[in-house]
Amino acid sequence: MRACIFLLLLLAGASWALVCKQIGGHMKQIDASNGQVYAVDFRGNVFTRRGESWARVPGNLAHVTVGASGVWGAGKDQKFYRLVDGSWAILAGLLMQVDAGGDQIVAGVDRRNDIFCSNKDATVSAASFSTPAYSQIQGKMKYYSCGPQTCWGVNAGGYIYCRLHVHPKACIGSHWQRVSGKFLMVEVGTDGTVYGIGRSGAIFRRVGISKKKPEGTRWVLLHFLGRRFRHVSADLGTLWLVETDGDVVRCQ
Repeated sequence: MRACIFLLLLLAGASWALVCKQIGGHMKQIDASNGQVYAVDFRGNVFTRRGESWARVPGNLAHVTVGASGVWGAGKDQKFYRLVDGSWAILAGLLMQVDAGGDQIVAGVDRRNDIFCSNKDATVSAASFSTPAYSQIQGKMKYYSCGPQTCWGVNAGGYIYCRLHVHPKACIGSHWQRVSGKFLMVEVGTDGTVYGIGRSGAIFRRVGISKKKPEGTRWVLLHFLGRRFRHVSADLGTLWLVETDGDVVRCQ
């Protein structure tokens, strides 16, 4: 186990010092929300964080997500799942990547990069193969993540877009706002914080986000002394990071 302190430059003229610790595990992807943390390893095994260790969750997935609407996943066969009473229920739809970070909505993309979402009422009640009902969002994205009021997507070319005016009863939002940069992924926390991973594996945070400017103003690089990452998730002031080799890092 190794612990390092990194100075993360978040605002001009100021920096935050977070303690970043490798916590064990060898994961492909991670997601955190409301104090819960789930991850998938390179074999598709699913884990959740309990105290200071990982606990195995039955099932095999390509992608897992946790949020206000529960725990959801996409299988290697693109089947869509929700964790119901400790078991994975197969739901309607074929998705490659899913996200449950919005206000009790769920969203995701399929292998054709088409984007879908389910409003709050349909999401909360989803538990069988005929549910939930979906709305398709105009555009193409390879990765899509939602927060309280906006969703963010990255397309096949790495270009970044913010979906504005997303609501529990209107998960499709209103329109896209192009955002500068070219990333591998963008992840939105349940508190609305936005992080991205550049093409070289560097971590960025979006600053200047406000009600008047929900897409923010600029990206700020977080300095991790040459480390490179494949996945990021943020929750309750904690950053959960997966390095390119699968090592898991927690920053608080």
